[in-house]
Amino acid sequence: MVRGNRLKVILIQLPLQGHDFFYSNENIPIASAYLRTIAKEEGIEAEILPSQLMSYGSDQAILKYIINERPDIIGMSCYEWNVERSLFLSKKIKEIYPSCLIVIGGPEVTPENDFLLERGGFDAGIVGEGEGIWRIILKSFPRIPQYPGIILKDKDGSWHFNGNRGNLSDLQFLPSPFLRGDLDSQLKNVLWLESLRGCVNRCAYCFYHKKFPRLRLFPLKRILLEVNRAQKIGIEEIVFLDPCFTSHPQLKELLNGIKELNRGKKIKFHIEGRAEDVDSEISDLMSQAGIEHIEVGIQSLNRNTLKIIHRTFDKTLLLRGIRTMQRNGIKVMVDLMAGLPGDSLADICKGINWVMEEEAFDFLMLYPLSLIPSTELYQRKKEFSLHSMPHPPYLLTRNENMEANEMREAFRYYEEIMGEEVSPIEMPPALNPSIGDFHLPSGLINFLNLSTPEDIEKLNKDESNMAYALTLRFTKDMLRAKKYWVSVLKNYLERNPFTLLSIEVPPDVSLKELKPLWKLGERHEHFIDRDYTVCHTPYRSFLVFSRSQGLLWKWPDPRESKPLTLFDGQRINFNPVCVVYTREGIIPEWFLTHMARRYNSLPEFRIWQPPGDE
Repeated sequence: MVRGNRLKVILIQLPLQGHDFFYSNENIPIASAYLRTIAKEEGIEAEILPSQLMSYGSDQAILKYIINERPDIIGMSCYEWNVERSLFLSKKIKEIYPSCLIVIGGPEVTPENDFLLERGGFDAGIVGEGEGIWRIILKSFPRIPQYPGIILKDKDGSWHFNGNRGNLSDLQFLPSPFLRGDLDSQLKNVLWLESLRGCVNRCAYCFYHKKFPRLRLFPLKRILLEVNRAQKIGIEEIVFLDPCFTSHPQLKELLNGIKELNRGKKIKFHIEGRAEDVDSEISDLMSQAGIEHIEVGIQSLNRNTLKIIHRTFDKTLLLRGIRTMQRNGIKVMVDLMAGLPGDSLADICKGINWVMEEEAFDFLMLYPLSLIPSTELYQRKKEFSLHSMPHPPYLLTRNENMEANEMREAFRYYEEIMGEEVSPIEMPPALNPSIGDFHLPSGLINFLNLSTPEDIEKLNKDESNMAYALTLRFTKDMLRAKKYWVSVLKNYLERNPFTLLSIEVPPDVSLKELKPLWKLGERHEHFIDRDYTVCHTPYRSFLVFSRSQGLLWKWPDPRESKPLTLFDGQRINFNPVCVVYTREGIIPEWFLTHMARRYNSLPEFRIWQPPGDE
């Protein structure tokens, strides 16, 4: 595969998937861009997978491109939302081109991640910061170096870790992929930047700080050059990835520099940090610089819990910081976490109530605890009686004070207090009445009308041109003609197992006519179907819709009538839910009558609240 002395490298970061492609628009592969820049410094041809394929393409669309390109090395950035799909692709690639070297990195890659190591499909895993090791791997190809920080496979099939590295590289010598143009083809009016690496916090549920024992700063001049270039090329938003932006040792200098460059506030900035760090002077500077949104993590009010997870906050200083930012027009998102050791359902509700009573938020988010491999909580899970899913997203299912049903009850309480859903279903573009003629980049197909057997065959013929989220509209005659579509659709999902499927059927179908679809849905397992904390259906990857007289509704999935059994035997009860989109905000009588003809016991009806994407 090596062409003379030239290596060909492809870099991939797959997106968080959604039926509306929202997160695809924010899939900015900054880690891949760093690796591309380093490869180019070594004189090696390297490309990031074209954005339209990487962020929107189906599994087979991505595979076809990679197979046609015949890369010598593939680098994959793995996160909990894409690690399974990444490993699926890597296995398929290795089956066809066993000599292709596949290197993975990202927070999922640790020697304690049993799920990752059992799945395999890769050749080397980089633990922690990857740029330095990546350079060594490129120079060593085709040999894989026995170097600290790498997970490798032994001849007997077992994995071993070469141990942690010593000193990390000086960030002033790390080239900026954005300034060199190596990220430009992936940008969609949003840019992610780092001003530092490391974190002042040592949260027991987080792996990030373990990679960086201290704060390391990017040169101030470089950050301002990046902001300046972003403005010149029309970037509208910059998200600083730093977990503690407000703790930057040169915060005032940085904010003053951004303020001078962003006088018209053409760029909106999003940051994460501690509200306690923000006094009136800092708040004024943040506003003048164009910072529009800050995320602040409280996590819990329980002192014992905060001690266990190594968090602390001063209520007086926290409220002072939040209110002075709000007075300056900066939106504050406050985060709480459900399932932390020491917390009970009552503690979570207490935290929600306190934030609400103090009006100390513009957005309030409640997140379930994920027991991420290699974090301190993961390593001390027996001590704290923590149980979690053995696969992504590693959601906690039990602690010493709470079981899974109480976790779910915490989110139900949040919904009641906030008057909004935690995880609303996304509306596929082909069904969204507020979207006109919707097209994906490069003509990728996200919608098919199925009225003839020839239409069904397009799933096979155009497989490599499909998007990962697909809407299929059946006529009544074709829905009834199972012999034409059941096996084709089953085969398509087997070859593209990470497809999100929306099926539109005529409004007057019977439940019997829907049974073949539901059988396919039951066999379709996807990452997004595992969130048991949602307050209605967790089955999100396979949806069936109808529309009539200005209404659009999601049919209740029959699985909602049965308890969901978690891996540890706990059973979660769900009610059948019919989610209805209506411009008027009310469900008309004709529709209730329509559904009563089909159900002996009516499902729960909910007005559809499409995600606000704040």
